[in-house]
Amino acid sequence: MNLIEQFDKLDLPNSNDGRILSASQIEDFSHFRIAVNNEGHPVILLSVSNPVRNLSLKNFRLKYLQLAHNIECKIVENDRTVLESFTVITFTSQDRHLQEYFLRICESLVRSLKTKPTQEQVGDSVKKLIEVFRALNDTPTNTVQGLWAELFLIEISTNPMSMLNYWHNIPQERFDFNSGEEKIEIKSSGNFERIHTFSAEQLNPPSNTSALIGSVFIRPRSTGKSIQDLINSITERLGNDVELIDKVNSVVIRTLGSSLEQSLKMKFDYQVASESFKFYRHQDIKRIEEISIPTEVTEVRYKSDLTAIESIALKDIEGKGELYDAI
Repeated sequence: MNLIEQFDKLDLPNSNDGRILSASQIEDFSHFRIAVNNEGHPVILLSVSNPVRNLSLKNFRLKYLQLAHNIECKIVENDRTVLESFTVITFTSQDRHLQEYFLRICESLVRSLKTKPTQEQVGDSVKKLIEVFRALNDTPTNTVQGLWAELFLIEISTNPMSMLNYWHNIPQERFDFNSGEEKIEIKSSGNFERIHTFSAEQLNPPSNTSALIGSVFIRPRSTGKSIQDLINSITERLGNDVELIDKVNSVVIRTLGSSLEQSLKMKFDYQVASESFKFYRHQDIKRIEEISIPTEVTEVRYKSDLTAIESIALKDIEGKGELYDAI
């Protein structure tokens, strides 16, 4: 299934009527269609079994996303015009990067549904889509550079499934990856200096745990890789694991929020990141000991210079658990 390719093959409807759509069946899902309206917006049409007219279903209108149930559409498909009722999901942005992002999320949505789902099943699935796109109005919780560095580690890892299982669900968590006993925090630098800002908790994890600090140089480059490029590479390795694919898309949009549109266009030097990525043991980094921080003082943050510290090779880590072993 490649909804982007299918969408690109559709011709705009030969009509000014926004209710007329050009459409084609989604591969392996004959009751679902990818469509385009007269404004060039991508549209997903979901047909349900035994539609219930009086079922309480909410229509939604968000930034760039519109959802309506039980809508009779006139679709032009294979040179014939038919009338049929669908749940209609319309993405109203003209930005190509956002359109591709939307269509990739919809691939995951379609895979999560049965061939012809009930109205309730469609309603439950689109709720997840709505929650993801609500975040387009939110303030970003991290920089695109920081998120790129996290996705870069997942992309180069030996086991992206395990890495994603331990990746934070919300960007505000103390560590980027956390299995309980093992933790990883990724720090990026745009000035080629290994001076990073830490919270006191990141360098003082509980005594029965360990933390690795990843340090990577990030440099913008027009021929580099974007966040979407990294997502594509990761999801290809995930196969049909819809749950993890959903997690990737959800964390990305929750992290970038209203900056998503511009962030998806930014590219960074993949080779520089690959050559500069290093890991450090948390206990080797200069820090303020927890005992020195009064209990009345919270949210302590400071910079620490890693330049003179010896990095650690992953093969030298003893007794690795599932998280460290997945790097």
